[in-house]
Amino acid sequence: MKTPAESFNAAVGSQLRAEIAAKGSSIAAMARKIGYARSALDNYVTGKRAIPIPVVYAVGAALGVAPHVILSRAEERLATESDRSGAVIPFPSRPDVPGRRQNDAEVAFDSPLSHDADTDDLYD
Repeated sequence: MKTPAESFNAAVGSQLRAEIAAKGSSIAAMARKIGYARSALDNYVTGKRAIPIPVVYAVGAALGVAPHVILSRAEERLATESDRSGAVIPFPSRPDVPGRRQNDAEVAFDSPLSHDADTDDLYD
């Protein structure tokens, strides 16, 4: 039985393979383009080896797809596959933690937090 990490790695590999195919390329052509051995890239996309983050970035850059999009699609792929197999149980969301789509960038001067106990005076 695969661990959750191994399952996610396999999903990322499947997604990379799908993204490469969707752009009309092959594993061999992509390996040449990003400067990796074909056998290494093949091992990554088939889930035989753990995929290094630089490989995800390199493939994403070559395809014009942001790495976080590839990982997000892989996460969706994993969720869909786990729904069929029941192998991975996602953590329930907590009401006190904002979801991914609720994250707002916070800028210091727009912050609702008071800065009374600021430590800037320690560096004068």
